[in-house]
Amino acid sequence: MSFNSKVENFKKKKNLFEELNYYKSIILKKVKSGDYNSALEKVRSALILIQEHKDAFSTEKELLDFYELSKQIQSELKNHRMVYERRFNNLLKEKIDETNLESFSKLLAMLKNEVDHNLDKYHLQDISSKITQYFKYIKKIYEILSCYKILNYHDASDKIFEFVRDIKSENFPNLKMLISLTYQNLIRNRLFEFSKDFDKLSLSNLSNKMAMNQDQLYDFINIIKKQPKSPVQEYIPKTQEIVFKRSSF
Repeated sequence: MSFNSKVENFKKKKNLFEELNYYKSIILKKVKSGDYNSALEKVRSALILIQEHKDAFSTEKELLDFYELSKQIQSELKNHRMVYERRFNNLLKEKIDETNLESFSKLLAMLKNEVDHNLDKYHLQDISSKITQYFKYIKKIYEILSCYKILNYHDASDKIFEFVRDIKSENFPNLKMLISLTYQNLIRNRLFEFSKDFDKLSLSNLSNKMAMNQDQLYDFINIIKKQPKSPVQEYIPKTQEIVFKRSSF
């Protein structure tokens, strides 16, 4: 290689490394400011530049440096995303009932606002979509809670069963627990009505009146009879009869 060629080659190499150092400084500034997506774009541009000159110069170290930088940025991005994912999952573990549903909904709305504010910044589209879906079920819960006490038992049951079918495939455990408690309250209220008219009823008769599977009704009765002010006094296994507490009301 001639002297002039060596000089020209040296200049090209110098320019390449200066440009890579410039990329690195821009990337670090963007990382510091939290602009991770833009930082990753710059990393990709630097890697393309390195690939374009890999046959002319030894760039293994620079290639590894930028790959490592990319991993660090993606890790930072993942950590920020996990903060919102963890907060949402923690809310799904919160026990909710009729008394705290409104305050819970406000907490969820605050999280939704934060998620949507950082939607593209931390790639939170799927979390935002899940929260939106969760709010749809909360709206249905409110509709059920507002009317299940005044609807007749069978209409209220139909609304609850429809909700259960819809939410079955969703991973929203606290909403499933809430609708289960609501159904339990519905059954309790129905048993209270029966206690006004009957001293006792057979499990099969009561099952027909409530349009419920006997085994399922038996499970609910075992739960309800342990509650304060339960309308059920006892269940007699031998005769399969439910005895009501008429004198308590």
